[in-house]
Amino acid sequence: MTIQEDAPLPITEHELIALVALAGTPGALKCQSLFRLDHAAGAPLEQAGVATLLERGLMTVEGESLVPAGPAASVAGVLADSDAWLEVALVTPKAEHVYFLFGSENGALVLSLSKFGVHELRPLTDADGMFTTAVEMVTFYLGTAPDGRPAAGTVRRHLADGTFHSVHVKTEADGSLEIVTGDDAKPCPAPLPSEDLEDQLRRGLGLLPA
Repeated sequence: MTIQEDAPLPITEHELIALVALAGTPGALKCQSLFRLDHAAGAPLEQAGVATLLERGLMTVEGESLVPAGPAASVAGVLADSDAWLEVALVTPKAEHVYFLFGSENGALVLSLSKFGVHELRPLTDADGMFTTAVEMVTFYLGTAPDGRPAAGTVRRHLADGTFHSVHVKTEADGSLEIVTGDDAKPCPAPLPSEDLEDQLRRGLGLLPA
């Protein structure tokens, strides 16, 4: 996998809002939309995020400025520079897994969501590593199927202009796969040989020629 072996950084939604506000770039604001946090952004939660980041030593005050510290400095940098965004949702008999991957050629992160509100951030190599990791996630949960079958995965590649490419893959109890590209109201699933899974995912995300 392209996920690096560093320990994950626990982070809350209000801390993410605070770091997005501090970064302030179009890429960071795109991340905020990707995380479904636009509705929560604003002074109250932003201030709460600043307070807990300061308490955790992940932010410092320098003069009149707030400055991310430690691992949060890298997070703020990736948020600010991000120009690639992926969303991965996996549904298995045992659990639902949701990941957001974002970054650029300078570095990338994967945000793993928790229903308890304290999420985890892990570093990736770069934006290309994001796409590789997303493919590996789908291949693992639907191919190796550690949580059992049937299982389904959806990957969306979000673009800066607000559009996206989406791919839906499902594995049946017998291990057979089917794929749907796009979000048509009346989808037409197509059989998918397991050896073609990676190429078809990349093609559906616009990373390979159609």
